[in-house]
Amino acid sequence: MVFKIQQSVPASTTKTSPDWQKLSIMKGVIRQWVLFQPDECANVMQFRVEYHGHPVLPATGDEWMYGFFVPTSFMDKLRIDNAPYVLDVYAFNDDDSYPHEYNIYVVVDPPKAISPEELDMETQAALEELLGGD
Repeated sequence: MVFKIQQSVPASTTKTSPDWQKLSIMKGVIRQWVLFQPDECANVMQFRVEYHGHPVLPATGDEWMYGFFVPTSFMDKLRIDNAPYVLDVYAFNDDDSYPHEYNIYVVVDPPKAISPEELDMETQAALEELLGGD
């Protein structure tokens, strides 16, 4: 399933007090991101994404994302297991005259059931004992 946020960040929104938006997603695995910012952003508007207070985009510390002037896609394998299933998107805009926007698309695959054939023998035996299997 694809989830999207398109947000215009007001002029003079500071890094110390960034614009904060929530992107509701679902339990599953983030498989793909597509990021885009119009050319006029000229790197003055930057953003970051967190999940439960942990950096996701970029995946390290205090850095911010910028410069995606063409739609940019990349794969991921981030498990989303804990409710609430929400990504926090923070952005700042150093332009003192104009708002600037970002677009984020997230592809989330739902959790998949595991068939008994995929389990190792020890786990199968434990489940059969627990559930009263043959």
